[in-house]
Amino acid sequence: MSQKGQITTSEALEYNDFVRLLSGLHEDGDYLWELYCCISFCTACRISDVLSMTWRDVLERDVLCKIEQKTGKTRQITMNSNVQERVAGLYKQLGSPDKRQPVVCNVRTGKSYSRQYINEMLKTFRWKYRLPIRRISSHTFRKTFGRYVYDLMGRTMEALILLSMIFKHSSPQVTMVYLGIRQEEIEGVYNTIQLNY
Repeated sequence: MSQKGQITTSEALEYNDFVRLLSGLHEDGDYLWELYCCISFCTACRISDVLSMTWRDVLERDVLCKIEQKTGKTRQITMNSNVQERVAGLYKQLGSPDKRQPVVCNVRTGKSYSRQYINEMLKTFRWKYRLPIRRISSHTFRKTFGRYVYDLMGRTMEALILLSMIFKHSSPQVTMVYLGIRQEEIEGVYNTIQLNY
């Protein structure tokens, strides 16, 4: 539980740091956590939606249709061939579990992990892989996806409109706040100050 005045907003990772995290998890044989990070980023889904996905939902699928638990809105998510191959490879690395089983779960019990447990694990990965952010949580990968798209599209209003549609936000302005763009611009103004005598 957060304390009054404590900042709880998660941060996005730079794309190269995200890839470095995936690579580190893979090299260390932490395939379940690599899968969790990969699915969370590639679908840009909230943790509640990721935890409700089964292997049937994600294996050999060009398109994943997901009804968001928070909003009740349906999202259609394209799974390109690279993502499909990665998910299939991780499925095999994890011992080809029952396809009815949740994708992210305790292999011994078949039950999904709690949001709290996942957030604690992510904090350990932040330290282990020296990720350059202060606040990591299950929401980090959704925001990382947003920043990736925003940067890829040249930080344009068109990118914000597209992300607003993907995230089902009410407006591009909401998406800007969500991605921390206004704060970044404010900090940028202060960072221009040079007191050279």
